[in-house]
Amino acid sequence: MLRRHMRGRKWGVAVLVWLLLPHAAAGQVRKGGPVTVPMVLDHNRLLVDAEIQGKDGSWRRARLWVDTGNPEFMLTEELAKGLGIDLSSQKKNAEGAALPLEIPPPAGLRIGGMALDVSGVKTTVRSYLKRSLVAMPHDANLPSTVLRRYHLVLDYPNKQLTLAEPGSVRPVGRRIPLKVHPGTGIVQVDASVSGETLNLALDIGATFSFISEGTLNRLMERHPDWKHMSGAVGCANIRGWWQGEDSWPILRVPEILLDSLALTGVAIGGLPDMYSGNRSLGQWYSERTASPVVGFLGPNALKACRVEIDYAKSAAYIEKTGKDDSHDMDLVGLTLCPDGEGDYSVVGVPRVNGAPVVEGVLVGDKLIQVDGLIVKGVTMGTVVDSLRGRPGDVRTLIIERDGKRFSIKAAVKRFI
Repeated sequence: MLRRHMRGRKWGVAVLVWLLLPHAAAGQVRKGGPVTVPMVLDHNRLLVDAEIQGKDGSWRRARLWVDTGNPEFMLTEELAKGLGIDLSSQKKNAEGAALPLEIPPPAGLRIGGMALDVSGVKTTVRSYLKRSLVAMPHDANLPSTVLRRYHLVLDYPNKQLTLAEPGSVRPVGRRIPLKVHPGTGIVQVDASVSGETLNLALDIGATFSFISEGTLNRLMERHPDWKHMSGAVGCANIRGWWQGEDSWPILRVPEILLDSLALTGVAIGGLPDMYSGNRSLGQWYSERTASPVVGFLGPNALKACRVEIDYAKSAAYIEKTGKDDSHDMDLVGLTLCPDGEGDYSVVGVPRVNGAPVVEGVLVGDKLIQVDGLIVKGVTMGTVVDSLRGRPGDVRTLIIERDGKRFSIKAAVKRFI
């Protein structure tokens, strides 16, 4: 009896050691994978924790923004300095701002202990505007050129990211054909909207789905009964300093078909045809995609899904495990902009029938507080989420104007 008891204890200890082993080995390199790690969703953007190796061989923790729409590996100055990178050759523009500095890729990158291949990836140090870091604190991005070397799984409902070697996992979900640009690693998909095919990039590094304003206006003219609005609120409010963000058109599309998979109630924004220089959003994006696109499908369309991207086989596997969210535009309607000190200014107040939806708030006001949340220094996603609620809910806003503070009762409204 005693021997049986001791054997049971030894077996229990062995099981315990086996369960703890992945945590004990977290600092060790795992070359094969797969590895699954938690991801943070902030303002619809995905953030994961990683380790990057410095010039002295030591490892530094970093938070990465998962960015399937950008081929460039971009490091902040703070991270670069921490890795021992010499920035003395970094040049400045006429305004005195540091220009991007191209550097060799870091010696090592690992997520969840799994080593990732960053060899040959264009890597730059960028002097991020402070307000960008306030909107979404991160140290670097995880670009499409690195992601394309792996099998990627984004489980939005369970907030988990999985990376695996190509061909090492069995895909789950409905297969959707993709095109993959061999150089940038950016993927695109054919989306059917009311019988019309829209070629779209798949950009889960964005906050929202956007197409060129001309394409959006054409859809609105064809479907005047579809709900629409003017002004970027919620996750359509990217950062607040893009020209015209306070008046961007937003359209609620009843159904988007990806092959035979239906995404319902997806809101899409229209970016001006002068999006970048003299190029529209589609023209700018098409320089990075395998064939021309008119915009991109963002995470707001996929938050109910588990999404696999099999880069090697040019396919996505999508499984709906949650519910589509058609209430992502239920909030107090303000277009906000973070500054370099962690404060948020009002850059737009949507109007309905000519009247502002939030009485008493003016463009240029500073938002100090939403109910019990002091907004200074918190992320853009936290501020926007504090404005959400059910239509008719009331939020108490503390506003500062000309050095004076006052409170306003603002109702949550359903925009589209």
